[in-house]
Amino acid sequence: MKRTLLFAVAAVMCACGGADNKSKGEATVSDSTEVRTVECVASGDVVYVDLDYIMMSSKLYAQEGKSLEAKVKSFEEKSITTQEGWAKKEQSLAAEYNKLQADAAKLEQDYAKGLITTLNAQQKQEELQTKGNSIQSRMTALQNTVQSEGQKLQEEERALGEEQMVLMNKFQDLTRRALDEVNADHRYKMILNAVSVVDSDPTLNISDIILKKVDQIYEADNSAE
Repeated sequence: MKRTLLFAVAAVMCACGGADNKSKGEATVSDSTEVRTVECVASGDVVYVDLDYIMMSSKLYAQEGKSLEAKVKSFEEKSITTQEGWAKKEQSLAAEYNKLQADAAKLEQDYAKGLITTLNAQQKQEELQTKGNSIQSRMTALQNTVQSEGQKLQEEERALGEEQMVLMNKFQDLTRRALDEVNADHRYKMILNAVSVVDSDPTLNISDIILKKVDQIYEADNSAE
């Protein structure tokens, strides 16, 4: 079962000459990003936003993202523990089977050397057969368990993946609407994603302005429901 990476923000919002010109790309989360608060940027400037910072600082993340992150972490821990349990049981059964094979080989050798009577050899052979049948039954049961529980884990993983996608879609929608509102008067010629910016004047960072608008729209959407 592969592990799930949560909160890979997939959005690059860019507005050239206004809110009608848009493009999309990718960005990844970074907890170490520092963003300066900016109240106003001169009209006509090329500015940028840090989408990771906005996501992790937003009310959307606080109210929905953190709980989903906890669910994913719990699922990953359960998945690892479950698979380790399967592996231990399989190893234990394999060890029992190997010992059974060794005991059967020794019994055959002892009988060939005349070290055991035919009656005793038959009795021991029946005991070994019974143990063999038990090992086979437990192995079959384990395989059935792995298959059924494995399917449940896959379904749970898919459901969490869908929840994650919905969360990312919500964030992209909120950010797009926030950018459109903030730049409704076309004051900015271009709005870049911070991941594409090599060097810049920190005063061109409008992340806090967009974050404030994202939170306002998020609260308005929730109150309207």
